[in-house]
Amino acid sequence: MGKSSYLKFLQWAIVLAIFLFLGKAVWENWAQVKEASFTFRPFPIISSTLIFVFSYFIQIWAWYLITLKLKIALSPPETLKSWFYSQLGKYLPGKVWLLLSRFYFYESKGKSKKAISIALYLETITIIVAAGLMFLAAVISFKEMRSFYSGRQSWWLALLFILAFLSLHPRVLQKILNWTLVQFKKEPISLSISYSDILWILLVCIVSWVSGGVGFYFFVDSVYPVGPQYILFLTGALAFSSTLGLIAIFAPSGLGVREGALVYLLSYMMPEAVAVIISVLTRIWMTLVEIGLIGVVYLISRFQKGLERRNQHG
Repeated sequence: MGKSSYLKFLQWAIVLAIFLFLGKAVWENWAQVKEASFTFRPFPIISSTLIFVFSYFIQIWAWYLITLKLKIALSPPETLKSWFYSQLGKYLPGKVWLLLSRFYFYESKGKSKKAISIALYLETITIIVAAGLMFLAAVISFKEMRSFYSGRQSWWLALLFILAFLSLHPRVLQKILNWTLVQFKKEPISLSISYSDILWILLVCIVSWVSGGVGFYFFVDSVYPVGPQYILFLTGALAFSSTLGLIAIFAPSGLGVREGALVYLLSYMMPEAVAVIISVLTRIWMTLVEIGLIGVVYLISRFQKGLERRNQHG
């Protein structure tokens, strides 16, 4: 067995171990599951899906703004297609396929390799920082987690907020990027984007997380009733768990990692066994939404190509 085979085995072993741990929690607390007031309300599920879908288009807008500022923008339909197709890369171990697929798409359109790399870098950073800010806001608003920031410990929250915004300054981003490039023996680059532009893109990413969080709240409420006071906390929980799954390079689409983080956070507002079931249902729901959107984009693309061929031969 080669080194790559060992790595694949280790990746799936970690994912399996996480799900076994979650399954054990459900098994040991099955009484909580039987007593839980699970429901199934179709209208909130439909509403949650539509709101959640909207969050994807807001995030695509953020990506489009980045490409506009770096002068590598494609037409809106091509931007849409490239972004959704690249999401398939999340379902492969390593996460690099998500970035590479979009990189090659833009390169095939004659765009600068350096500019594409910078755009992907900026998108990743702004998504992560936006998620971090949403999670911090959720922690502050959620009284059950006050032990994390009560009394004199609250200073670190203010520090994190300040550091989050400072980390997005072009000079800071450029130094981090160039240090990384030097490690890979690549030439350093300069970022041709202003701080105000980055903050605007960050705001769009935050709005995307908020939209996704509201959709997530309606989804949870459709199967296990929760009060509207939990909307911000659920938004932060979704942002944190999704980002953790994104940066866990060993797990395809954050499989297991996102569920584990989500269960931990949801257990503050519901029994742990119920949180496990909600996290698994969330995985199924989000995957169906993503695959459905990719399928719709693909069908529309094929339909447009068919019309173009008919016009050419008409």
